[in-house]
Amino acid sequence: MLMILTVFLSNNEQILTEVPVTPETTCRDVVEFCKEPGEGSCHLAEVWRGNERPIPFDHMMYEHLQKWGPRREEVKFFLRHEDSPTENSEQGGRQTQEQRTQRNVTNVPGEKRTENGVSE
Repeated sequence: MLMILTVFLSNNEQILTEVPVTPETTCRDVVEFCKEPGEGSCHLAEVWRGNERPIPFDHMMYEHLQKWGPRREEVKFFLRHEDSPTENSEQGGRQTQEQRTQRNVTNVPGEKRTENGVSE
């Protein structure tokens, strides 16, 4: 079983590549296929109806494409030449210290700010 995934390599949709996708193909495989040798961090993003979403590196692309069903023609995939906003290749999706800190900070009007349950 083989599908062909069209990936746009720039925002203007004029430069593209076609990637063969099998049931074993991950998003990381697609990114590696599309980026230039020696190029730094990149990620794959899907755009549907004006909404862009980064795809996790460990995502199985064949299954992902099948889930779109008949709407698959409405979805465009772009190689973004920057780190994924949700993960990078070294961290594999783990949160950064800044993200953990932001989640654990509580601001309550009229009270002292607390971080991880400790008042400042």
